[in-house]
Amino acid sequence: MIVRTVEERATVVMQVDHSVISGQLAEAWGGDSAAALDPRDSVLLAARLHDIGWRHWEAMPRINADTGRPPNFLDVLIEEHLRLYRLGIQEVEDLDPYAGLLVSMHAAGIYTGRYGTQPALKMTRAPDVQALVDAFVSEQEARYGALQTELDVSADDLWRNYLLLQVFDRLSLRVCQGDPAGPGPLEIVLPDDATLQVVRADDGAEELSPWPFVMDELIVSVPTRTIALTGYADDDALATAIANAPVEQQIATLRPAN
Repeated sequence: MIVRTVEERATVVMQVDHSVISGQLAEAWGGDSAAALDPRDSVLLAARLHDIGWRHWEAMPRINADTGRPPNFLDVLIEEHLRLYRLGIQEVEDLDPYAGLLVSMHAAGIYTGRYGTQPALKMTRAPDVQALVDAFVSEQEARYGALQTELDVSADDLWRNYLLLQVFDRLSLRVCQGDPAGPGPLEIVLPDDATLQVVRADDGAEELSPWPFVMDELIVSVPTRTIALTGYADDDALATAIANAPVEQQIATLRPAN
């Protein structure tokens, strides 16, 4: 879950909803300055399902034992992170091996600063179980490396599509207000040594340069729940609060920078 504190409440966006929005951004990709999605269907699938494993946790969420609050995805126990990513990777790979390759690389990148493209990305609890994290990264690098060879994917093509998947993920996190970089100006690495600049305007719209989408302006609807920040007797109480919370569609606007 993407959890943001607003006074004494918590706004919650499910990881699976964030993943769907990533897919919507990928579907809209394709302006004059945008790198091509190739193979398009596989990249779209990877974008839409890259966090599909989180549905298992979100069906039975657990309170942060240290705070008694709903945990943001960065604060979930690393053992759970790794389990969920393994489940999601296998599910996507069964549907489309190339998409599974990208999701496997994406999962390894979560623990490596997105392979150097977002060094500030840190999992809160990762240092406590570094050996497990290192083993997971090695496991996934072997996995996607074998798929890369089997599918005859060049290193350049794999890196391009990996970077694009990170763009969709980070832009979706941005509109879901879950990017760990916060609301300030954002730079996202693009293929071909380019950079996507993202700035939040005074009216709350996200302004992008260069503009990478096929339409002149992109409107995204973010399913959001608001629940209590504290006061949960147990995990079941948290799950009940989330299940009973009305889903509000928060509108986010992306447009070209002036």
